[in-house]
Amino acid sequence: MSEPAARLSTADASARGLRVPGTVWPAVPDGFASCVVRVDPPDGARGVFRDAPVIACFSRPVDRHSVSPDTFLVLDEEGDVPGDVWTSLDGRVAVWTPSRLFAPARVHCVRLAGVRDFKGRDLSVHESAFVPGLLALGDLGP
Repeated sequence: MSEPAARLSTADASARGLRVPGTVWPAVPDGFASCVVRVDPPDGARGVFRDAPVIACFSRPVDRHSVSPDTFLVLDEEGDVPGDVWTSLDGRVAVWTPSRLFAPARVHCVRLAGVRDFKGRDLSVHESAFVPGLLALGDLGP
């Protein structure tokens, strides 16, 4: 019979960069700013459906009350594109849906500014752009 393996103490495991069972590490260390980690459609996308939602994923849960049509904007050359925005229950995702079809072949800019995380800290400003194509999802049929 072999002897039981020596158990690592929490301090030993931390010093080695190991995760001790039962410990939880935050996804983003507290010293880092909260930010938008991904937007769909991605920056530079072309041929986006004219009725596609814009989805933003955050590094930390956000204050759901700070996400609104004033802080999550989609703009084209004529100004703000009307739309509604909602957040997931955990505050990690916001979805903006257009109230009208995007203008085809025009640059549309996405701007998130003024959004706060759940601790009240401002997220860094996010800007990206995409170009819709000629089709909407509804054009594809049933």
